[in-house]
Amino acid sequence: MTSSKLHLAPVEQGQGMIWGIIAVTSLIAMALSVYQLTRPGMLFGLTEYDDGVYFGSAIRLVNGALPYRDFVLVHPPGFELLASPVALVSRASGTRDAMAAVRLCMPLVAALNVLLVGALIRHRGRLPTLVGAGLMAIFPAEVGATHTALLEPVLDLFCLLGALLVFHGEMLGGRRQLLLGGVAMGFAGTVKVWAVIPVLVIAVLCLPQVWRRLAPFISGVAIGFAVPTLPFVIAAPGSFYRDVVTTQLARVAGSGRIPFTIRLADLTGGPRIFHGWLAVPLAIGIAAVVIAALARSTGHPTTFEWFAVGSTVGVAALLMLPAQFYGHYAAFIAPFLAIAVASAVGLLVPPTLVRTGLAIAALGLIALTANHVRVIGGEHAADRALSIDAVIPAGACALADSPADLITADRFVSASPGCGDNITDPYGTTISYGGTPSRTLITWCSTRSVTDASPWYRPCAPSSTLISRW
Repeated sequence: MTSSKLHLAPVEQGQGMIWGIIAVTSLIAMALSVYQLTRPGMLFGLTEYDDGVYFGSAIRLVNGALPYRDFVLVHPPGFELLASPVALVSRASGTRDAMAAVRLCMPLVAALNVLLVGALIRHRGRLPTLVGAGLMAIFPAEVGATHTALLEPVLDLFCLLGALLVFHGEMLGGRRQLLLGGVAMGFAGTVKVWAVIPVLVIAVLCLPQVWRRLAPFISGVAIGFAVPTLPFVIAAPGSFYRDVVTTQLARVAGSGRIPFTIRLADLTGGPRIFHGWLAVPLAIGIAAVVIAALARSTGHPTTFEWFAVGSTVGVAALLMLPAQFYGHYAAFIAPFLAIAVASAVGLLVPPTLVRTGLAIAALGLIALTANHVRVIGGEHAADRALSIDAVIPAGACALADSPADLITADRFVSASPGCGDNITDPYGTTISYGGTPSRTLITWCSTRSVTDASPWYRPCAPSSTLISRW
């Protein structure tokens, strides 16, 4: 009897409790995300740079500007398409309220991600479900990323949806499941190209059955990626390639590399104290648990286990590559790590100790949730809307180095014809033209010349080599 059969035999009993575990952990994730938005300034204030870029691009889109053709966007357009219905609200209510609305969507994303992890792992029983869904609910990077409109939680959502469609228990599903799962995975790639990691893992697992498994899966991926993306590629093929491909490759070899230990701390959910060195034994411990579980198996690891472990290792390797690294990047590893650890725990804990394991896991979940509540209680953000409104008239043509400043002040969309506010991502625009400094300077200065208000920048001059913040 294989390990999977040994541990999965009693699962049919107690499905109600399993779904109860999934519901409770999903509510914990939603509650933590909502609690973040209740802190001073977190709903309307400036909490991130990236959320202004992503949602600002959606606002530009619903106002007739195309990414890549009219402004730089260094990711595929999936998030902007998803956010465009909320961006439409800005035409009636203003961009400030629309930004709050898109942030209020994130608790739902947090809950759905936990639900999907639970649904993927539930066939293994109560303990793996509690461990997997619980880890997803309280993983620090995932909690932090759901306080505003960032890409990683949405990327997780579509990768998990794809995995749920692709897998039938421990094994890959039929052709239709693989096709539909591929579509979801392909759309995940339009949110962020990092989705290529789980796509590659599943593609390898489809082998050697090329026509029966690999072909429908890859066809689905191609459909899911091409349908949303192709109109933008046709409109500006060169700019799309420069923004999405060349710019991202340039970031891999950038300067100012974030230390390995800091990355590892975020990727394992560990603390950054002592410069992240505590993450090293934590990572070794996680790897030891997973390897021990696979070694203890009386049969070969299942396809589902290979997917979880392969995706975790692949995402970790991917996030070690670029020079730049931000804490919310680690949210992408959360679902795969949670599933891998949960699967390992399910294999290592004998049936006679399942109740003890459930009690320990529940106490750990309560303790870590309480710690999140403590940390979130001290969070706050600056709301600069009144200060910006005082110096920039409504409808004026304005430019700022953080687009979220203008969005939360209702100064992002201008009524001025020919306004030079098409720089939605100042940093992305700079690195997109990074190989040609003269082009970067021309872009900035031509924009500055038709902008009524750009108090965040020094005036351009013929001798300028850098545009910086006052």
